[in-house]
Amino acid sequence: MRARTYAILTVVALGAAGYFALPYTPIPDYVHAFTARVSALTGFGADRIRSRVLPDMEKRLNEAGIAVGAPVYLRAFTADKTLQVWLRGDHRYVEIQDAAFCADENQGSAAFQTPPPGVYNISRDDLSPNSPNHVELTLDPLPDDDAPAANTPVDDAAYSLHGNCSDIAGISLKNEDIEQIYLLVDAALRAGQQSVPVHIFEKPRAMDDSLALTEDATGNTPAPGLYDVYAAFERTRIPPDVRKTDGRYHAEVVN
Repeated sequence: MRARTYAILTVVALGAAGYFALPYTPIPDYVHAFTARVSALTGFGADRIRSRVLPDMEKRLNEAGIAVGAPVYLRAFTADKTLQVWLRGDHRYVEIQDAAFCADENQGSAAFQTPPPGVYNISRDDLSPNSPNHVELTLDPLPDDDAPAANTPVDDAAYSLHGNCSDIAGISLKNEDIEQIYLLVDAALRAGQQSVPVHIFEKPRAMDDSLALTEDATGNTPAPGLYDVYAAFERTRIPPDVRKTDGRYHAEVVN
């Protein structure tokens, strides 16, 4: 009996040793995607930063008369490498934070992978609290209403807002900045905002110069109507309702 027990233990030990000797097998990407989606839906994934960041954030917003959960609007300028965070006050939106893109030396080639100027949205399914990039918010381009599915160009790049100054396509931010943005977006979506608009431009424009609204920082022509979107917000401080038809943006002023 003792010999048999010894033999069993020997087999188990050899089996364990053999298991640990196997080459490392990475967890498949679909597993990461599934766990990130479950965490976003349940809210558990962000608890590690919520308890640390939320108290100071609530205090700062209360002093400005804004509650956590207020609608959020994000506006980025790629030439200036700045992301603006706006929250709705009593009626109009108020800028409550600026976040600088990670410096080029910290993000490798990510500076060449910033999203093209345009209109994007962030919805509940776009939140990834357990991302390898600390936390991540996927940017969904506004679809073109008139573009036939068969003729719609396929863009392999998936852009996001993310932390860790990661060298992936999108806008890389320092962790302390992306944490606050993530929590504000998460709270707004939980409070009923259907999606968070993200408008990306080359750089701010002078509203009294009509030519400035037709060219980007390099003199190139942006997507038709994009700077109408910019002008609408500058005049009202309320993000306009935007749709895209046959490649052109149409901004409807919201009062």
